[in-house]
Amino acid sequence: ELRLSNGTGPCSGRVEVKHEEQWGTVCDGDWTIEDAEVVCKQLRCGSAVQALNRAPFGEGSGPTWLYRVDCRGDESILWNCSHTGWGSFTCPHYFDTGVICSGFSELRLTGGDTACSGHLEVKQEETWAAVCFSQIDFKTASVLCNELECGQAVEVLRGTDFGDRHELIWQEEFHCVGNETHLAHCPRKLHRSKTCSHYAAVVCSGKTL
Repeated sequence: ELRLSNGTGPCSGRVEVKHEEQWGTVCDGDWTIEDAEVVCKQLRCGSAVQALNRAPFGEGSGPTWLYRVDCRGDESILWNCSHTGWGSFTCPHYFDTGVICSGFSELRLTGGDTACSGHLEVKQEETWAAVCFSQIDFKTASVLCNELECGQAVEVLRGTDFGDRHELIWQEEFHCVGNETHLAHCPRKLHRSKTCSHYAAVVCSGKTL
């Protein structure tokens, strides 16, 4: 078993693996984006955004189960990558590894007048999740419009009332600086209120030639 702990959601945090009924950590000898990619894929969390070392999500506890993990990036599970053996090396927990995954595989604007406007939705595994108005700001919209090749952000609007719809709601707020190339690369934190009153609607200027 595999999980990410102490992050903003299920798709970021300290890498922890369960072996012999006990949870432990992964030591950061040569921890790379290819290793993180396997973790994200195994957890169905989209693609890897960052591979982090030196306990970025705090120090874990228990054994350090894996050390010097070396993945190509196409393995289906982390322990199929080459490593030095389960629990072969006791590593201090300040070397625990962390991963930030995108958490989604696609994004789109739907229901707008043009292909470059509408409600923001992100794809989590096989389902689309709505993003709330309170989860994004103008800088985030700028990154989004750029990623969708839709020119500049024009405005972020309070979209239609969410009402009693039982759709999946994206669980994190985006806090983009504005110069990121992909929405997945923006800092995120857990959405404070689990409720959503309005969809986020974004209007981009349209295709840039």
